Amino acid sequence: MIMPDRHHTAIVVGGGPAGSAAAYTLAQQGVDVALIDKAVFPREKLCGGLLTRRSQTIFTEVFQADWVHAHEYRAHGVRIFAGTRLLTQVEDYSELFFTHRRDFDDHLLGLARSRGAVTRLGDGLVSLDPAARVCRLRSGATLTYEYLIAADGVNSLVARAIQGRAFDPARVAFALELELERTPSDRDVTLPEIHFGVVDWGYGWVFPKRETLTVGIGGLQLKNPALKARFANFLAARFGDRPLGRIKGHHIPFGEYRKTLGAGSVLLVGDAAGFVEPITGEGIAFAMQSGHLAALAILDALRAGDPGLALRAYHARSRPITKVLDHANRLRYLIFPKTAEALLVKALPLTSSLPRRHLDLMADAISYDDYTRHLLRTALRWGARRALARVRGGHGGP
Repeated sequence: MIMPDRHHTAIVVGGGPAGSAAAYTLAQQGVDVALIDKAVFPREKLCGGLLTRRSQTIFTEVFQADWVHAHEYRAHGVRIFAGTRLLTQVEDYSELFFTHRRDFDDHLLGLARSRGAVTRLGDGLVSLDPAARVCRLRSGATLTYEYLIAADGVNSLVARAIQGRAFDPARVAFALELELERTPSDRDVTLPEIHFGVVDWGYGWVFPKRETLTVGIGGLQLKNPALKARFANFLAARFGDRPLGRIKGHHIPFGEYRKTLGAGSVLLVGDAAGFVEPITGEGIAFAMQSGHLAALAILDALRAGDPGLALRAYHARSRPITKVLDHANRLRYLIFPKTAEALLVKALPLTSSLPRRHLDLMADAISYDDYTRHLLRTALRWGARRALARVRGGHGGP
């Protein structure tokens, strides 16, 4: 018989946005919840730090806190490049926000603590026995639980324990990123930059912060075996030979979320569930949302006195997320294949509406169906113009 060091009604593994949202929601309702993480917060976290209007909405709904403390920089537009060649620029449009994950995650964790969530930091999970509902920590401590929420990222130990592997190598993306100190020459970098053509099935980015620029590239891992060389080429083309910071790499889900979001009383959220949208790169919003929804599903099960209800309720509650990802997974075939990307790059300088609709999508102001229809209409109009120009050229017309 296991004699645990502590029993909790719920344990949350991972202190990122998904874990803090889950712990906050449970603690707010008086549930005995503990959040464990191998790191001591604040801690560094590799991430572009993009926060969309969707993120703002979900943050406000879940944490009921002032958004002004959740970000450090805002922009009102975007610049889109093919490599380093500017294709189009949108200014004074829909807002995008940027943060350092070190600060953002620590802020959210503090909000969860303020509601009564117990935190065990610097003492990560080393093994999980789902049948016995036992967590063993690095310190040697054992914790038992009734419900567990796995918010431990794309390389989730919990996912491996209940489903055999953390992610499918054929369907995961990989990113390289660094934080670059701003210099006087960067003073004009006030809008986020998206760079097509620097990787296959992905893109590069330059995201402005108050004192730094977050620079990275990411794409499907199997299609980019020479990602380090591509990143070096991108950095040299964009920033010349200036001194650079430390380059870090990490896996990213690419829209292929888990069809079974847990097992028994264990629920997977955020990156552990694969909840990252491949078109906009949205991940933080879905992390907070899924953590919150998993907690609500546990509350459903506690009220019903039926532990088996939690996973069923979570699947039902998470349909708004999976519906978005289903749309995005279809849409990526209109953007990322080389032929589609080449058409997009040619069409972007000819239309101001497409990047604006992209920002509308990131603001959750239009649906993915609306965006797809606009993308197809744009492609058809551009193709028709090209065909007409060829016909006129062949007949000596202007």
